Amino acid sequence: MVGPSPAGGGPVPSLTDREMELLTRVANGESYPQIAADWVVEQITVRTTGVRVLRKLGANHITHAVFLACRAGLLDGRPQRHGDHAGFAAHERRGEDPWACEACAEGERAYRRDRRAARKGHGA
Repeated sequence: MVGPSPAGGGPVPSLTDREMELLTRVANGESYPQIAADWVVEQITVRTTGVRVLRKLGANHITHAVFLACRAGLLDGRPQRHGDHAGFAAHERRGEDPWACEACAEGERAYRRDRRAARKGHGA
């Protein structure tokens, strides 16, 4: 499926969930070997997924694909945060359940504890 590009640069190809996961993880600094280990597949499988992404986006390399995906609105170009109040809020902005991310849930609980203590005059 192809739709109009939010950036006005032509159609935006539809990427599979796996292709989007690859782009997101590369955007967050993970390497193909790290992704392959997590997916429990050979590195060639991750590379093949990357090649499909390159072709669909018309990119020259995976970094270029991340850039094009951000420009087209497929990826949020802002860094992903976890484990603090800002990470919790980022999940909410993306329409995700922030309580599903254990690091963000714990960070939010700590943030709320600190805010309550500050309101009561106990510091923090």
